[in-house]
Amino acid sequence: MQANTQITPPGTEKFTLPVPPNFGVTDSFFSAASLLVFFVASVLAIAYLPLLPRWAVAPFWFTAFGSGLGFLYETWLLLRAAPYQLLGTAMGRVLQAIRLGNLAAVFGSVYLAYGLLTLGAFGHAGWVTALVGVVTGFLLVVFLFRGPQYIAAAILAIGLLVLLTLVFASDGLLGGIWVRVTLSIAALGLFATTVIGSETPRRSTIFHLVATAVVVLLYFGFQRESEASPHKIETGIGLRLLVSVPIGMGLAFYLLPQTWAIFRSLVSGWTWPYFYLFIAGGMRIKRPDRLGKLYDGREDELKPLGLLPYYIAHPRNLTHPVSVPCLDEALTLKVHAFGFLARLVKFAFATASLVNRVFPIANIDVPLRLKPRMQPWTDGHDHWPNQFLQRVYLPRLGWFSIESGVRGPGFQPTPQTAIEAYKNGQLLAFLVEYGIAGTFIQPINRDGRQAFVMDLSRLEKYATKSDYESYGGMAYFVIDDAERCMNLTHVVAPHSDVELAVDPTDARFRHAEDMILASVYFYVVSGKHLVEIHMGLNLVEVALFNSFDAKQQWFHPVRLALYPHLFAHELAEELTTQNLLEDKAVFPQIFATTNVSLMRHLNDRFGEYALAGDENFDLRERILLTGRAGQALEDVLPRSSLVWEKRYAAIWLKYATDLVDAAYASDGAVAADECVQMLYANLSATFREPMPARFGELRTRQGLARFIADMMHHLIIRHEVYGTSGVRLALDPRINKVQVPKDGGPYGLDDWRSLACVAMATSRVRYTLLKTDYKNVFDDLQDPGVNQKYRAAHDRMKGKLDELENIFKSDGVNNYDTLRLLPSELDIGAGY
Repeated sequence: MQANTQITPPGTEKFTLPVPPNFGVTDSFFSAASLLVFFVASVLAIAYLPLLPRWAVAPFWFTAFGSGLGFLYETWLLLRAAPYQLLGTAMGRVLQAIRLGNLAAVFGSVYLAYGLLTLGAFGHAGWVTALVGVVTGFLLVVFLFRGPQYIAAAILAIGLLVLLTLVFASDGLLGGIWVRVTLSIAALGLFATTVIGSETPRRSTIFHLVATAVVVLLYFGFQRESEASPHKIETGIGLRLLVSVPIGMGLAFYLLPQTWAIFRSLVSGWTWPYFYLFIAGGMRIKRPDRLGKLYDGREDELKPLGLLPYYIAHPRNLTHPVSVPCLDEALTLKVHAFGFLARLVKFAFATASLVNRVFPIANIDVPLRLKPRMQPWTDGHDHWPNQFLQRVYLPRLGWFSIESGVRGPGFQPTPQTAIEAYKNGQLLAFLVEYGIAGTFIQPINRDGRQAFVMDLSRLEKYATKSDYESYGGMAYFVIDDAERCMNLTHVVAPHSDVELAVDPTDARFRHAEDMILASVYFYVVSGKHLVEIHMGLNLVEVALFNSFDAKQQWFHPVRLALYPHLFAHELAEELTTQNLLEDKAVFPQIFATTNVSLMRHLNDRFGEYALAGDENFDLRERILLTGRAGQALEDVLPRSSLVWEKRYAAIWLKYATDLVDAAYASDGAVAADECVQMLYANLSATFREPMPARFGELRTRQGLARFIADMMHHLIIRHEVYGTSGVRLALDPRINKVQVPKDGGPYGLDDWRSLACVAMATSRVRYTLLKTDYKNVFDDLQDPGVNQKYRAAHDRMKGKLDELENIFKSDGVNNYDTLRLLPSELDIGAGY
């Protein structure tokens, strides 16, 4: 990470790692050997100055530690055939940071020794020790957390002048001119090491030899002075340093806020990922329990649930009222049936809320210019939290570990097809064709040619944080008939009327592209994923509960058809959404909008939300085939996500049709079912937009089956599209940013880490898999014949999914690179 970054070049530079300098073995060997000499000299000084006070010997202890650690590290690099690649590994960067911090201790201990030698005899030991402690603490912060070099240089220069003044002006030195000259040269040599530096092995060798000479000079100077006049052992030095060093550190953090930003980033990276490990890596619910089992003995508690505006139900730390309807914290009886698990999740998120107010994973109040930034060339894997690779045991709770992704444990790499699309300026077209933005386009005619527009300008009204660009903009596409793919032709940046043609080498196009890509992810994560799937479909679960469970009809065939896919939906929605939306919490951290604008956006998205809009497959296909009468989508855009989505949709519809036909002998029976008609009434009253006509007001078997199938598709497929497969692209800062810095530079590291944590929790939570056999829930059906038919339909559906798995694995299409989902990867519903 880096403290500040210039605008990233628009070309392929971002995909090329910087070539480390190539250092020769001979020069690197001499650097390591000089460290050994340095170490031996320090150890000998310690051994032969046993009678001196500890404050006089302390400089040698610190030089011995630093040189010994450096010798071991540089020797190890030589043995690994990586001579002098000091920053080549994460461990190497940690060791170098320790060596830098030790340098502050070396200077501080020398300052202390000189101060006590010259002024200690006159009763000034107390303030001298305190002052040296403050300076040492200040230097420690500057060295460890990349404070401005000119500040460190100024402090060291002033320190040199003070040392020289003390040596020649103080009456406390009784060893004569020889001691004064020796200690003066040692002070000059110590300062000279910082000028020499260690950027190359040769400079490093000179550094270590000069430092060795300083050790020798200090040794003889201290020895001669002790022989001339043994200095008394001052008491209370350790306590004064224990107090003054932290004061110096605090002063540095206050005066140099960029050092505090780096320090808090490190602490945040060490701590917060454990929360997400706990949330996403815990026990998996193998399969949903029967409602009859959950409600056993508590049937009298099944009362209709009321809905409240979100800001009334969950007012904790909200800056703007969110009016989306939801349950209050009472939740439903079946959530309380989770017992200890529900209480544990609730406690975890309440604790996270309190911590977020004091120490969030990313602090939105810190200007971006002060935050550590990611390297322009990183794809994110080197910043992936190591905690997500750990397996942690908690008493009474068991083992916690993150599920392996499609490409194994850890960071999931960006599909190469997406990288190539970005390099060609076609990443927006990739998102449209392969799924995550497929529902965002509308047909238009441009210059007499059939085209498509993605109009996100409605997002431009939302205010953003001062460091980040606005959301919005527009993009235009056409279908390339020769390549049978979608092509981006022009973009329009937010708040602009200028159309920019696709040009991967044009920085203006790249910046506009970044803003539109960020707008897509903002809309997908906050609008499609949160509002439509978690908040919106939670209202479907409430409607099901009020229409069936509250009427003592939890065993109703329609209720049990959807129950497995919603069995824990409100647990995730009601308890976790609050953690996302609070002031300074996750969503304000990862999005560019102010928190007030974010809340307005959520209200607006729910206001325009039409239930199962994504499942209007006919409309989506007509849009893509506009002007192509008689052609098949499979021939025009064979890799479109809609092609494979329809194969899943056919399986869900066949399954739902079998269930409905098992429960109802005719359309009249559906229309006469009071619970089903109440369900339709509840849904119509809850959502502002009318129910889709294809549902037939839930008065026909066909309409009811389509409703069940569409709900399954949105919970299973669209949640996976918006929350899992798309994450592979969103986390690569080379090609995507969910919020775009105005300076054109890369992400703030904390902001990216916050996104990575919540994305991991969404895509890798240990939720119940679709391949689970959940026929047990059908045991609540009161008609044995219907039960048998439901079980048979379940097995047929699983068989069709197995067939589809085999097809998708053998048809030559790279599922990972095209974001095509395999049945074995799917969850039973929307987890987190």
